[in-house]
Amino acid sequence: MRTLAFHLKATYMQLKIYIWFILGIIVLGTITELFIILFSDIPDITNLSKANMLIILLPLTAIVLPLSYYKRIAHLGVNRAQYFLGLHAVYATWAFAVALINSMWNFVQMNVFQNNDQTVELVKAFHWNDFGFAGSFLYQFVFYLMAMALLSMLVSGYANPVGWLLSALLIAAIPVGTAIPSLRIHVVSFFQHLLFNDLLLLGVWFNILLYFAFVAGGWLFTRVRTY
Repeated sequence: MRTLAFHLKATYMQLKIYIWFILGIIVLGTITELFIILFSDIPDITNLSKANMLIILLPLTAIVLPLSYYKRIAHLGVNRAQYFLGLHAVYATWAFAVALINSMWNFVQMNVFQNNDQTVELVKAFHWNDFGFAGSFLYQFVFYLMAMALLSMLVSGYANPVGWLLSALLIAAIPVGTAIPSLRIHVVSFFQHLLFNDLLLLGVWFNILLYFAFVAGGWLFTRVRTY
């Protein structure tokens, strides 16, 4: 627990400028929206859920930390394995927090404000709210964790030729897959299993399997890094 607290504090110092900037943008956006509602004749405004905007912090964390965090703590005697485990513990904490906030906010939107028709919610777009509060939280958590592990793996390999090749293949996979009719059905099926799965446990396990694959890839890059 003390180790996790250390990593959370150290990574927060790395990320705090980004965190407060994003929070400031959310506050300013909310204030602007309130002024528009108060001083315009528009009865209803469709807007992005304020809680959903916190998701921006997750890819930001998964990109910034692999680039700078290792160099900051290596001189403290932290080895690569300790850094890697600490990094993914931080990812899990952030994913847990954002998933919980989003699930709670979606519940409030539907049951207290009752204006969910005018709010764009990620959990509604992917139908995760069909699984209830706990199911929505669980699906979000594993998806966020998987996505952060993917980004972290790609960024960790930025100085490795294999990492560059892997990044190029993943970036090209979607446009190429959707452009070729014979592959399009497989691309659609993949994202249906990943994001729109009708079975909660199947969707969760699919994301978990990808998560462990990306963690393994990230470790292969991390164990040889010297920067």
